[in-house]
Amino acid sequence: MSGRRVDLDANYKTMLTHVEIHNFRCLKEVSVPLKPLTVLVGANDTGKSAFLTALQWLTGFYQIRGRDFWRKICPDRISVTGRIGRKEKIEAFLFFPNPIPVNEDQPYNSVREASTFKNLEAPCALFQLPSQGSPMVSKGQSDTSGPPALQGDGGGVPTLLDFLLRREPKSYFEYIDALKLLVPGLDRIEIATPAADLRRIDLRLEQGFVLNSESASVGVKSIIFFLALSFHPAPPKLVLIEEPENGVHPKRLKQIVELLRDLTKGRFGRQPIQIILSTHSPFLLDCIDLKTDQVLVFKRNDDGSRTAEPADAERLKNFLDEFMLGEVWYNEGEEGLVARKA
Repeated sequence: MSGRRVDLDANYKTMLTHVEIHNFRCLKEVSVPLKPLTVLVGANDTGKSAFLTALQWLTGFYQIRGRDFWRKICPDRISVTGRIGRKEKIEAFLFFPNPIPVNEDQPYNSVREASTFKNLEAPCALFQLPSQGSPMVSKGQSDTSGPPALQGDGGGVPTLLDFLLRREPKSYFEYIDALKLLVPGLDRIEIATPAADLRRIDLRLEQGFVLNSESASVGVKSIIFFLALSFHPAPPKLVLIEEPENGVHPKRLKQIVELLRDLTKGRFGRQPIQIILSTHSPFLLDCIDLKTDQVLVFKRNDDGSRTAEPADAERLKNFLDEFMLGEVWYNEGEEGLVARKA
């Protein structure tokens, strides 16, 4: 995919490179490296969603409650610590002099290192697109409002594009040019107004055919959403995604993963975006390159805690000459992705 050239090393210096979690939900002790594109794999109920929520707490976009403590009994310390680049740190934590019972719904005030939190530069956002794709109709807004936020289910794209068309046309047409590279046969998109307070995206294809984007494939809707996210005037610096493969044809997944990787490199939109996603799809894992991307393998321990460790790229070299990474995972399970225990 084409796009502007960027300094990848400089981008990586502003991203989370390591995270350490203590006593957050089922994650009793977890310490793992991160890359610009990191993929979480593991069976159901192995801590992937808890890991994403811990990152939301770390970046200030989640308030911890009683249910978030390990075994729901408050330990001496609950914390999430991240490293940005090679040196800078960010931390969220709670201290208690003695373990005390906690109410499951009770919120707690957290302590954060504000001097390092500012290095994240922009908010964290969590997205889980529905199996039918992100909504292609959304509420309009007045010219006096700022850039519209994108919703956790992928909603709000038509309103965002309408805002860019009216207020930042240069970005809007850059978005159109980028989308045309990703959607074969697309001539342009049009912002329709089915009602006074609604906006809808229509796709104008070659030879003048107009397609209501609600009728487009889930894969196309996902591309429209993720690309729009990168062109937001204030895009998140850290994007968390739950199972982006939902409803997407396996062959389209490769294009979506390539787009996400391009977003981490800043090839489209305003700035590089770090992406951490969870998946249950071997087809998605087939698209991951262990030379540049990170795979974290989650598992459940005998005491009920969950741990994570990086996929063993050196060991997997012996398999990847003959098999795809997703094939190894499907046939060998999570244990086939990590280093063998001595």
